[in-house]
Amino acid sequence: MITAHLVGDEKVLARVRAIPSAVSTGLLRTITKLGLDLQGRVQQDLASGQRLASRGGLSRFTVDLNLERSSDRIAATIFSGGEYAQPREYGLTSTIGVRASLWREKRSFRRTISEKVINLRAYNRKAALPERSFLRSALEEMGPAISGEVETAVRAALTDG
Repeated sequence: MITAHLVGDEKVLARVRAIPSAVSTGLLRTITKLGLDLQGRVQQDLASGQRLASRGGLSRFTVDLNLERSSDRIAATIFSGGEYAQPREYGLTSTIGVRASLWREKRSFRRTISEKVINLRAYNRKAALPERSFLRSALEEMGPAISGEVETAVRAALTDG
């Protein structure tokens, strides 16, 4: 008859019980860092006008970071709440109503004339903005780095003892 005794079983059980907490803590730290990196990259691209070629810079586009943590999920969400963000991210083809207004004319055929006030009626105008993704493209560029850092964080949490 063979009898076996497991030595250190309490240590093994304690280590196994600590794994979810260690993984969660490591992932939270890593995902927070990655979220801040992504937010910084998007803001840098917006400020320099690389993606949008905008003259206004960040004044029309605010980029926010939202971190969510629950028992089975850790997520970092980057979003822009500006009214111009969605049409720029996905593009826009639409008809826009232009309201009636007054126009002050001071030049005609490149000559200065006495000022005339012209009443412009309301009209509809077709608008077409090309897609200039600044959120999705930044995420796509960082995709390999995100995967690598998340894998490294999980691996580190599992091997630290």
